[in-house]
Amino acid sequence: MSATADAAQRRRQAAEARLRAERSRKANAVLYPVISGLAGLVIWELAVRLFAIPAYLLPAPSHVAVVMVEYWPMLMKQLAFTAFAAVAGFVIALVLGIAAGAAITASNLVDRMLYPWLVISHAIPKVVVAPLFIVWIGFGLKSEIIFTVVFCIFPVVVNTVTGLRSADLDLLALVRSMGANRFETLWKIRIPGALPSIFAGIKISATLAPVGAVIGEFVASNAGLGYMLLQAVGSLETPLAFAAVTVISVFGIAIWYLAEMVERWVIPWHASQRGSILGS
Repeated sequence: MSATADAAQRRRQAAEARLRAERSRKANAVLYPVISGLAGLVIWELAVRLFAIPAYLLPAPSHVAVVMVEYWPMLMKQLAFTAFAAVAGFVIALVLGIAAGAAITASNLVDRMLYPWLVISHAIPKVVVAPLFIVWIGFGLKSEIIFTVVFCIFPVVVNTVTGLRSADLDLLALVRSMGANRFETLWKIRIPGALPSIFAGIKISATLAPVGAVIGEFVASNAGLGYMLLQAVGSLETPLAFAAVTVISVFGIAIWYLAEMVERWVIPWHASQRGSILGS
């Protein structure tokens, strides 16, 4: 009985040690970036004050914070336009990208016909063709959304193709020998195995979506944070421009972490979601 109690106590102690290590790891994952960010802001503030840099060249973080509070309602109003274009374009790119990746993987003909065009479209600088969207599509939200789709779709397609083609060949041979058709093989073997790679593409596209929406607003909109940023720079209201950039950045980070939360929920079994074995 004593040996059983000792074993149970050792298991509890080991479990408590693992729990403390996990809590410490999570705390460090938050603490170190916060310390780094605060240190950077302090250095920035001191540099601006020490060298007396004019606000129209480089405003201090404290000045940017004051402007953000002052223009907060306007920033949130413009963020709503940018967020809608970014989210709508991202969702469309996600659906089309995964579908295109599955089609490329399933058919050599589609691969040879579609993949080169995707590479060519990605190689063309997006900023160069952005003004042409006004000619082709028109001025406004539709042009922004389509530009965001073009900006986001390539990482989703490439990572989907990579993931679907990385399926275990022995496992594929086994399920085919058991009578599985192409759709069953895709749905039950290829897609589950490809999810980590697909989510990598999704997270890359999630950070590109606000960038695509803002660049679309530079050339094809009279609303949104991109348009507001352009107006602020044009009138040398640099603190307001920094405030707009800050809001855009926070929105992009929020989308990234949302994608990570969905990934953690969908594939909790994957090694990347279990944390480091060494607790680092």
